[in-house]
Order: sequence, then structure tokens, then C-alpha cells
Amino acid sequence: MVLLISSSTFVFSQVDFTKHHVSVNASKFVLIFNEQVNNLDLTYRILSVDSTHSLRLATSLDLSTAEDAVTDFSIRLGVDRTFKISGNWKFYTGIDANYTRVNAKSAQRITTKIGAIPFIGFLYHFGPHFSISTEPSLAIFRNKTVDKDSFNPNANTSDFSFELINIGQIKVGFHF
Repeated sequence: MVLLISSSTFVFSQVDFTKHHVSVNASKFVLIFNEQVNNLDLTYRILSVDSTHSLRLATSLDLSTAEDAVTDFSIRLGVDRTFKISGNWKFYTGIDANYTRVNAKSAQRITTKIGAIPFIGFLYHFGPHFSISTEPSLAIFRNKTVDKDSFNPNANTSDFSFELINIGQIKVGFHF
């Protein structure tokens, strides 16, 4: 991959950024850090009215068929703004609104997270249609846990949390 990126640098002096961008989280296949939080698998971006702002939609669905199964569903909607383009590099910042629902079937526990995720993004084009990127983020969540099996009245909780997410997450993108 390093050879491909370095060789394409000589072929493409500057890539024209396209209107549509679909990316897949490659972190489940290439781990840089062991702890991955909020890995969203599929992201779609479309340039809006001008060439610096994009609308974003991301989703993830993890299903397990094991007895102690955990189902995890996330959806994010947001906007980003490009603040610098340098050669094949693109630097951007933005914010996503997030909804996550985690259902632990064996424990009859449902956890929901609603919040905002401000981020900074780094994208490198290594051809007219392909890129790699990362978006380290600081998430602000309202967490609510409902435990249906518990007789403890304090088992159902609601709180706020701040989390660093997507650290070490790598996305592989296709542009058209």
C-alpha cells in the first residue's frame, strides 16, 4: 500500500476532488490501536452548494447470533468544511449528530447514546477515485441504560460522557 501511495504521487500532481465520496472503515481489518470505539462501517459524503462544505451520513450495524449476543446500531448525520487543500491532501473539520443503540440480549440491557461528535479530518487521494482518511473525534454523549432484568431501581441510569473516538481509525474511500 505504501508503494502504491508513493508511486501515485508521481502520477497525479493534484487530484480534482469529486462530488460524491463513499468510505468504509478499514480499522476492523488493520488495527493500529487495539481499542476502537464507535467504528462506523459505511460513510457517504456529498458536496453541497459550494466546494468546501459536505453533507455526511454514516451508519453501522453489528449483529451477533451467539447466545450472549450484542446488537449495535449507529447512525450519524453531519456536515464538514474543507479548510485546506494541499496537493493530494485535504484537511477538513465538522460535526456529526449521533444516535447509537446497543442491545445486550442475554442481560436484557439496552443502552442508547445521543450526542454530537466534533472532528478533524485528514484525507489523502492516491488516484482520481481512491483515498484513505482518518477523523479523530471528541464525542459528547447522553447515555441512557435500561436493564429489564434488574430489580435494582438504580440499574436504569442516565448520564453524560466525553469520549475520544476514532483514534487510529482508517477509512478507505471511493470518489465519483
